[in-house]
This record gives sequence, structure tokens and C-alpha cells, in this order.
Amino acid sequence: MKKIEPYPIAISLFFVFTIFYAVCVGIKFILLQFGIEGIWYMHKIWEAILPGFRGLNSLSIIIGLLEVSVGSYAIAYIVIPIYNYFVSKRAKDEVVEVKPIIVRFRTLFLTLMTYILSLFTLCFIYDLLVGSELSMAFLWKIFLPGFKDLSFASYLIGFSDIIIYSGYISFIFSVTLNYFEKSQTNDEAYA
Repeated sequence: MKKIEPYPIAISLFFVFTIFYAVCVGIKFILLQFGIEGIWYMHKIWEAILPGFRGLNSLSIIIGLLEVSVGSYAIAYIVIPIYNYFVSKRAKDEVVEVKPIIVRFRTLFLTLMTYILSLFTLCFIYDLLVGSELSMAFLWKIFLPGFKDLSFASYLIGFSDIIIYSGYISFIFSVTLNYFEKSQTNDEAYA
């Protein structure tokens, strides 16, 4: 089993989370400039998961950006060593061969898209079957721009949002991970 280095994962997560954060906050500002409210709720996610993000003011946005950046590195540098520890216990007798991990965009995109769309469809059907008090529609309104209610049009909007999110995450993650994994392998070859 190959030991995974935390740096390529950390930089990939950094790009994914930072760009996602900037896009979410930026779109909200653009919509507010045009007087459009009630469509984009992504900033609510940041209010829920980032302790320093308290709204759309400049100090809060900068603190949120720092938290997203540091958090992406913290996740990688905490999770990857734990993963490596458990993999090394399992693979003590195996020969360790160093070769780069290649993450293909298409494979990652289709995997993410299939999984998230399946989950979304099951949750949507669940929402239709249970009453509004147990519905997850309030989450869909936050996570999926343009999602309004439990209608076929909103389902299609959510469907397209998930395809866009899957493509975005797959592209950023595959490109940055492959780049830094390749550079890490080249550095080890010269050492």
C-alpha cells in the first residue's frame, strides 16, 4: 500500500474550499447589488460551520476565508496521517512501491455525480412522502441555488446544480491532486 502524503490532499482541499467560499460569497453580493433576495442561501452554510463568519461584512468574510484555508490544511494533516497509520498496520508485510496516484477527472466526476444524484433523488422522494415538518427541502434551498419547493422544476434545477458541483469538485480536485502528486513523485526520484 502506498503511503499518501498530506500536502497534495491539503492543497487540493484548499483550492476546492477557498474557491467555493469565494464564489458563494461573491454571488450573494452580486445578487444583493441587483436587489435579488430569496434565491441564494449559501452564506448560511458558512455561518453554520465557520465560527468567525457572522454575515456579509468585510471582517467576517476575511475571517471566514482564513478559517476555510486553515481548515482545509488541518483536515488533510489530521485525516491523512490517521489513514496512513491504519493502512500501514494492514500492509506491514507488503512491499511498498512508490508510484503516483492518478485521479482521472471523468471517473471522479461520474462517481461523485452518480452518488450525489442518487442521494438527492432518494431524499427528494422521501420529502414527497413525508410531511413538510420532516422534509429536507430547507436544506435543498440552501445548497442548491434556484431550488424553491418540492416540484419537478425544482428537482431539475437541483439535478443540474449537482452536475455543476460534481464537475467543479472533480476538476479542481483531480487537477491539483495530480499536479502535486506528480511533483511529489519527481522530488522523491531526485532524492
